[in-house]
Amino acid sequence: MKKKIPVITILGLIVSVGLVMGLFHIWHSFTDYSRILHVNWGFTWPTAAHCSEIYQKDSGASFQGDGIRYHVFSCKESTSIDQLFEWQSEQNETNYHDSFVDAVDDWLDEIEVPLAQRPDYNACLFWYESQADGSEIIVFWDQNKHNLYTVESFL
Repeated sequence: MKKKIPVITILGLIVSVGLVMGLFHIWHSFTDYSRILHVNWGFTWPTAAHCSEIYQKDSGASFQGDGIRYHVFSCKESTSIDQLFEWQSEQNETNYHDSFVDAVDDWLDEIEVPLAQRPDYNACLFWYESQADGSEIIVFWDQNKHNLYTVESFL
């Protein structure tokens, strides 16, 4: 009888560790930024690009879900990124700003992103999308550095 208790204890520990690992995996899949992009904007980073996040900052949690989100990714492969959007080289107006750069500078100033973490706008291609509620996303693609910069403004 005494030998059964340690075996049961060990099995209980193994099951507990497996359960914790499984819950961590589920939580991570729900909070993965690529999944969030898909839910909010209908696209994800191509897995073939092998993008990894190198910087992130946001305006913090908000009761209404509004705020600014900024992410920088380094990508190992560029072909799938080049084909992801109809990239623009010319800036256009956004819903509330005269240009993409004006919008992004305002948003990044608001969340106090250092200049060293911002894109070199002159080296980037642009993609812009807005939603009916006025929320906007601007993606910058620096082909030379293989960096993607996403800036989202939620209203």
